[in-house]
Amino acid sequence: MNNLVGTCMKARSEGADFPTVWNTILKSHRLVAGPPVQATRDGEPELRIRLITGHDLVFRSDSYSIE
Repeated sequence: MNNLVGTCMKARSEGADFPTVWNTILKSHRLVAGPPVQATRDGEPELRIRLITGHDLVFRSDSYSIE
């Protein structure tokens, strides 16, 4: 899972926005179980992508994490 976060962060550092990361990396990735769902945490927007492991890949402004 950390490799997935690293791949997303690398794409982000190279200028890819979330729609590009979704379409080129996440949408067809074997760990991804569903589409992004918009949410908020502490008043900040985030996108949560459910993984087959039961965790979520979370995108907030400029970072990705696993929760």
